[in-house]
Amino acid sequence: MIKRGFKIFIGLLILLCLFNCKSICYGIEQGVGQLKIVWKAKPLKDYLNDDNYPDSLKAKIRLIEEIKQFSVDSLGIYPSKNYTKMYDQKGRPGMYVVTACEPYDLIPYQWSFPIVGKFSYKGFFKKRKAVNEALSLEKEGYDTDIGEVNAWSTLGWFKDPVMSSMLEKTEGQLARVLIHELTHGTIFVKNDVQFNENLASFIGDKGALLFLKHKYSEDSEIIKTYLDELSDLQKIRAHMHRAAEELKEFYKEKQGQKPTKEKKEKIQKILSDMDTLSLNSYQKVRNMQAMKDTLNNTFFTDFLMYREDQKILEKTFSEDFGGDFNLYFNHLKARYTTL
Repeated sequence: MIKRGFKIFIGLLILLCLFNCKSICYGIEQGVGQLKIVWKAKPLKDYLNDDNYPDSLKAKIRLIEEIKQFSVDSLGIYPSKNYTKMYDQKGRPGMYVVTACEPYDLIPYQWSFPIVGKFSYKGFFKKRKAVNEALSLEKEGYDTDIGEVNAWSTLGWFKDPVMSSMLEKTEGQLARVLIHELTHGTIFVKNDVQFNENLASFIGDKGALLFLKHKYSEDSEIIKTYLDELSDLQKIRAHMHRAAEELKEFYKEKQGQKPTKEKKEKIQKILSDMDTLSLNSYQKVRNMQAMKDTLNNTFFTDFLMYREDQKILEKTFSEDFGGDFNLYFNHLKARYTTL
């Protein structure tokens, strides 16, 4: 397995050499970082057979195996050897992701990568590298953000391991993130990050609910909790979508100007107005509001990248496919290119 992964890595480096030096350096750094994780990851069975490993975490590992099997057998996701090992993060973030956008418009900055195309985010395994990238873009006038990520898909280049922080999630959250990432390995459209992420989020939401209904009774507390969480997310998404449209109009009206103070006031008001939403839990809102002094346009472009097209996807799913998940997903697999 290591030999095969190394051959893939070398092949990727050769292809990168056809492009500029910057791409080569970045590709090497990312390849080395990913290989370290792959090499240090241990088979899930090793954790399950370890008498000293907590039973509560063993239960989560078994759940991961269940979710993956359900994804293949019932959802139609292509089988893979992803998530058969786990990498112990030892409390550290898995990756740092930089996003950027125009300071007075909601247009994300895009990085171009050989083979896979353009992406509106760039990942780093070292925080220092992420900070330097963000500072470089800030000098060019862009708004930037550095986020911590503990789950991602390498689109078949490597066998993606479970990250130990995933075990902290609830059953519904764990199912949603795993199905989201597994979807990337089945459906991926080059140069269309927003479609890929929106679709993976949509499939993750729907697939997780189907998994929970397969495992538990309809009136179980676990399903109720998951539905409450989804309801809150939908309301927050709707609020954020309206806010993003208002910001776009504001920037259009101020074209040619640099309304820095007004921009900050508008963003802070958007966050304050979230108190008017009728939610089951305000924890996510409070987490956002706690960052109100540091948030900028990337807060909205990141949201749009993952959630802007949800209404369109829901409409197609319900009206064109009658809410039949398998019919819808088979249509997607037949229509879109996969890696």
